[in-house]
Amino acid sequence: MRNIVTLLLLFAGWAGSWYWAEGYGGRSAWICFYGLGMLLLYLCVGYVSWSRAVRIERPAQTQRFWSGEAIGMKLRIKPGGWRLPSGWLLVEERWTHTGTGESVIVRDTVRLTMSGAVQASLHVPGLPRGAYSLEQTRIGISDAFGLLRLRLRSVSAGQHRMLVLPKPLPLASAATAAGEELPRRPQLRLQRQASSPLVQGTRPYAPGDPLNRIHWRSTARTGTLRAKETEQPGFDRLIVCLDAAKGVANAAAFATAVEAAAGIAQRGLQLGLRVRLAASDRQGQAAEARGGERFTELLELLAQLPCDGDLPFAASVQREAQQAGPGAGVAVVTAQPDEQLLRLLYRLRGREVHVVYVHGKGAAADAAEQWRQRAEAAGCRFTAVSASGRRAAAGGEGHGEEANRAAAGA
Repeated sequence: MRNIVTLLLLFAGWAGSWYWAEGYGGRSAWICFYGLGMLLLYLCVGYVSWSRAVRIERPAQTQRFWSGEAIGMKLRIKPGGWRLPSGWLLVEERWTHTGTGESVIVRDTVRLTMSGAVQASLHVPGLPRGAYSLEQTRIGISDAFGLLRLRLRSVSAGQHRMLVLPKPLPLASAATAAGEELPRRPQLRLQRQASSPLVQGTRPYAPGDPLNRIHWRSTARTGTLRAKETEQPGFDRLIVCLDAAKGVANAAAFATAVEAAAGIAQRGLQLGLRVRLAASDRQGQAAEARGGERFTELLELLAQLPCDGDLPFAASVQREAQQAGPGAGVAVVTAQPDEQLLRLLYRLRGREVHVVYVHGKGAAADAAEQWRQRAEAAGCRFTAVSASGRRAAAGGEGHGEEANRAAAGA
């Protein structure tokens, strides 16, 4: 309605200037007549042209960014209809966090050119970790004088998602992660544990295999001799258990715990270990990776991990430790340690266990020191991390570049 009124007023002014020029003459009257006529023609052509839909082009794959860092999203916009210069394109998008439902609105203003397609860059100061989906895109256009303002219909193929990954937190008080001591264990301990290998399957019996290697059940079932296929207990494995149960004091403590788990997993992969990340959320999500190129998969799990577990964290740690075998290192990351977890730590004596305690604002001043003494008495390494303090030197930038390159090639 506003645009129609503007065009009618301009047309009335143009008609009035014609009456003035015809009735009274004069150079000023004719200048007004031709000037308003050209402006009216420009706006009418623009109104007809700009009313068509515009097409938005963006990366087809899921975009990945680091939490807390400035985000820049690039869009390529192709206006429909004829292309007129000296216009302004107004872009507004609303992204919604799939877990919390919170919305983030980003905007940008781009100047139109005769070449047609324009590049828009939407900037966000920083977002918390999680998965975001595009809910709405609004495109507005305005002429150079601000007389016409149109709301355009946008065409964008498919649904678009954005993953904000947790930035790995290097633990300043422990220069080595939980699995770093694994390659340096005493040989005597390795030989003692090697006496109980893990049975991974069976294979055809080969001449020279000892009789105690025969798998009698498979032999009876198949009618041919089968030998046990064994593997030593996971000396090269690191289990990272993250407490995702309900009751964390504040969201900042759980966010810091997620970053600490990412830092430990990153360090384990750098050491060449096979890292299994297990969370005690309601679904019991877990992921396993080996090699730095698989680190992104662990980060994607952590990015979307909710804090909604309803089972004791100690039971989850015990289950993961038993399945991993006696040779695997265990890292326990929690913001709410309890007596049940402490009793489990005593039962895990003889393993390389690293306890990371993330304390929030409401924790008692001496709580970290008390848990340190009790964890060290159980033979565990201990690290305390404050959720309200400043992070250590940011880590994982290299893996962030790998994540973006992997996304670009997907």
